Amino acid sequence: MSTSAPPPALRPTASRDPSPTAPIDRSDRRRWLQLILGVVLFLVAEVVMGAVSVLASVLAGGDVADGPAPWAFLLGGVLAAAVGVGGFLLIVGPVGRSPGLALRGRGKLVELVVGLVIGTVLISLSVALIALLGGYRVTGISPSPQLLAPLAIGIGAGFVEEIFFRGILLRLIDAWMGSWGALVLTSLVFGLIHLTNDGASAASALGLVIEAGILLGAAYLLTRRLWLAIGIHIAWNAVQAGVFSSVVSGTGRQEGLLIADIDGPTWLTGGSMGVEGSLVTVLVGLAAGVVMLVLAVRRGRMLGPVGRRERDGISG
Repeated sequence: MSTSAPPPALRPTASRDPSPTAPIDRSDRRRWLQLILGVVLFLVAEVVMGAVSVLASVLAGGDVADGPAPWAFLLGGVLAAAVGVGGFLLIVGPVGRSPGLALRGRGKLVELVVGLVIGTVLISLSVALIALLGGYRVTGISPSPQLLAPLAIGIGAGFVEEIFFRGILLRLIDAWMGSWGALVLTSLVFGLIHLTNDGASAASALGLVIEAGILLGAAYLLTRRLWLAIGIHIAWNAVQAGVFSSVVSGTGRQEGLLIADIDGPTWLTGGSMGVEGSLVTVLVGLAAGVVMLVLAVRRGRMLGPVGRRERDGISG
């Protein structure tokens, strides 16, 4: 397909301001190239996070046999996030010809803060319900909680995963298949990717599809930006590990603020996947995602595929 500039008749007039009342601009180009570069960016950011964490620990004289130092892990997470943001802006700007799409515009900070609040509330509500059902019991408060590693997990995954799964995959597939198809497909991919985590199973992957895939996808579709989803993801991981001392899938048990006894059937506690693998958390996340999807529908944010004339004239 041609990547030359479309004639004026085919140029979209929609604003790139993703405010709730603005039309949605899906005029970006070279989508297949964006997808390939997005996969490369995701892998590079993951490597940066791991390599920087280990290298910084070694240079500081630390022993990495049990993992990098928490401060080094946080440094790796921040640098990976920076690589993700910078790479994303290059992909959607010079390549896609939609500079800043999904990151710029008014209200970014508000969406990020709201996302942090939502993520904190959802994971706290889930733990509270699990506690009421007997699967989580606080036995004390840690005198020296490890907060840097949970923050690293939150920032690293919150930025890198959201940029790839929602900023690249969901955004591009939304143009090809429409919003509902894109949400289903990216939620499935998100769950399947987490099958590589230690202790993961088909049931836990399905839980992440229903819980996080739909929730985070809905957060993007509602705002057509990444900040709400990034905020939810950061808080979800950081609070789960740093406050409630739970396993975060793929990272192991964390020593957070609360000393807790997590015991009970896997459907309740989440087992080796942590409280995010609990059926309770799955249902809480799903409920929040459904609310966001209802709002997205009411605001006209759920769209069909980009039309053939526009796709052939604008997109590669």
